[in-house]
Amino acid sequence: MRYAACLILYFLSGSQIVTGWAGTMCGVLGTIELATALLRYSPLHEALSMLRPIKQREITFANNLSVPGHRAP
Repeated sequence: MRYAACLILYFLSGSQIVTGWAGTMCGVLGTIELATALLRYSPLHEALSMLRPIKQREITFANNLSVPGHRAP
């Protein structure tokens, strides 16, 4: 999907269907899409992972049975 978006944006700016600032933005966005597609990086996935609450880890203690003389009651 990202490669298709990249090609469409490059085609719009390269064929001069879109000109001026809009054409420049199509070229820039096409470059960003190509880079994120090649690196398999998702800014949306990263933003969602930052918004998710951090799971609290529970610490459990176990009796150390390897020490002689140390037994649980």
